Amino acid sequence: MLLSYFLMIISLVLLCINGAQGYLHFKIYNATHIQFAFISTIFYMFTESWIMFYFIGSGKTIKETILAYKLDKKIYDDVIASKRKLFPHITMNVLIIGTVFVIGGGVHTKAISAMTHGLLFFVGLVHFIYLIYLQHYYFKDTARILSDLGKLIKDN
Repeated sequence: MLLSYFLMIISLVLLCINGAQGYLHFKIYNATHIQFAFISTIFYMFTESWIMFYFIGSGKTIKETILAYKLDKKIYDDVIASKRKLFPHITMNVLIIGTVFVIGGGVHTKAISAMTHGLLFFVGLVHFIYLIYLQHYYFKDTARILSDLGKLIKDN
């Protein structure tokens, strides 16, 4: 879980630097805005995939533990509820950031306005900051569920 926080912070920093690079036109280690966007976007996509698989894996572990110890299946309802709230936001943000990256090529060929690209980037970045908050909340919620599960196992 700590690695997830580290990846989220690095992703946020990379996206912010890349956004500034797009507006201020500077290079980083000789990488242009497009080249750095490629690196930033891939790192961001890896981070969000990592986090989704964390929640999928922890949910599976919780479900298997409930079945193995024949505990109340209502505990798993919290896992389902958290996935229903979190996963649409992750998916939407991945779609927005991915779209910003793809239409960046359209900006350089003048097929799409730079203003559209910049506005969509800003929306994606603000939503990503909100997503970080949501992910933090559901990391804590998953830890609570696992702790409650441990107490139930100990009591049995």
